[in-house]
Amino acid sequence: MQPMKQTRKALALLLSACLCFAAVAYAEAPQATQDVTAAGTGDVAQAVPVTQYNFADTDVIATVNGSDVTWADVQANYEDIELYFLNYYGSKPDASFQDQLYAAALEQAVTEKLVSLTAAQNGLDQLTQEEIDAIYAQSDANWQSALDSYVQSMGSITADSTDADKAAAYEAAAAYYGTLGYDMEKLRKEYLDGEISQRVQTLVTKDVAVTDEQVQARYDQTVTDDQALYENNADAYEYQMGLYQQQQVSLQPLYHPAGYRYIKHILLPVDDALLSAYTDLQARLEEQMDNEAAAATATADPAATDAVAATDAPAATDTPDPAVTPEPTETPVSQAEVDQAKADILTSLQDKINEINDQVAQNVDFDTLIAKYAVKADGSASDPGMVSGDYPQGYEVSLASTSFVPEFVEAAFSVNQVGEVSAPYISKYGVHIVKYMADVPAGPVALSDAIKASIRTSLQDDADTQAISAWRDTAVVTYTGLIPTMADLQGEEASDTTDQ
Repeated sequence: MQPMKQTRKALALLLSACLCFAAVAYAEAPQATQDVTAAGTGDVAQAVPVTQYNFADTDVIATVNGSDVTWADVQANYEDIELYFLNYYGSKPDASFQDQLYAAALEQAVTEKLVSLTAAQNGLDQLTQEEIDAIYAQSDANWQSALDSYVQSMGSITADSTDADKAAAYEAAAAYYGTLGYDMEKLRKEYLDGEISQRVQTLVTKDVAVTDEQVQARYDQTVTDDQALYENNADAYEYQMGLYQQQQVSLQPLYHPAGYRYIKHILLPVDDALLSAYTDLQARLEEQMDNEAAAATATADPAATDAVAATDAPAATDTPDPAVTPEPTETPVSQAEVDQAKADILTSLQDKINEINDQVAQNVDFDTLIAKYAVKADGSASDPGMVSGDYPQGYEVSLASTSFVPEFVEAAFSVNQVGEVSAPYISKYGVHIVKYMADVPAGPVALSDAIKASIRTSLQDDADTQAISAWRDTAVVTYTGLIPTMADLQGEEASDTTDQ
């Protein structure tokens, strides 16, 4: 469940910086005594008990601009961090990691105190009842959506379910989210806190602006960097493009390597039995050929043969085990058998292939043919990428591409002219009929409005983060020394590294 949509990115980064440090340290820490629970079961993992600090809720752990951060403030954040680790790692942290987590909880409590003080000083924490009601409505809708999602994923409600069954299913969903530290009231509080945090961020970053010159400079630098990364490395380029297309990164590579084509294809589904027969024979033939090549190499190099024989030879005292039966030798596969299996597939689809070729000759729009023929028996697209709208010009393919099956790459470069359509090629996914749509221009990607907007957003986030860090640094924070701080622990790490 995503309890809040984080529009206040910079503040969220500041609040989570200490937690990220803790997460990295935890990943490197010994974890032999943790009990892991299966994800999605709703059961809470039980960690090895840790020795808690023995403080009263009102004990002062730090002050921020003269205002107290109490043990209760720190402990509340610690409990949230524990739940984070439970959800992320499947277990709670063990005792050896306690100081790092409490230091992270302290830093969060300090930042939250500063947000609260700034909001109060500027009247940003004053919300009307109408504003509160609107925030609660959004929170409650999110909560209901999370419950609905859980119930649906568990399949606990059917057309025959009674009202009592439905009530029980939703109670189970609420109980599950309770193990993750959420209920409706806590979510409402987070939404209220989030609104106040957003107002504080707006105040702190109100004078931050990104200029067109900064956007151009970032674009120029990224083009230079991307050329160094991708000009001679198709794997790296395609990996980064994949991240961009999956929306895991916000900016595409800004340099195109040479040798790429835009390719679209009609993926014709194949009868499972025919396809399995072909791919099995093909794999066996390739393995057979590899073995024959290895045997030929060994024959040509007697020294290598002797070395292998010496390594594999049984000891003098070994005797055959009569209970062991040698594996039967697999019947060799011929190229003719593979060709026949391939011909069987093409024969099964020949009428459809002929229809496609006729319509291609009549200049029927290729996207129309994809929508008509590249369809599974259930009516869904055989290759969703071709109809999703994510690849309007087609896939980017080069001879060096490794993110596509070899048969698809071979088909893509079996034609020489833009607009040409290939013969059918068979892969483990089905039969591909590809069209060479266009060449991908090599070199820098043009600075479009969309790329400008993406770069501007990134620069704005960076500038907001710097402004908020500067605001955080102006606070007078005093630690009472009752628990180690993040700086203390980082100092210890630096000292340990120096001593090694």
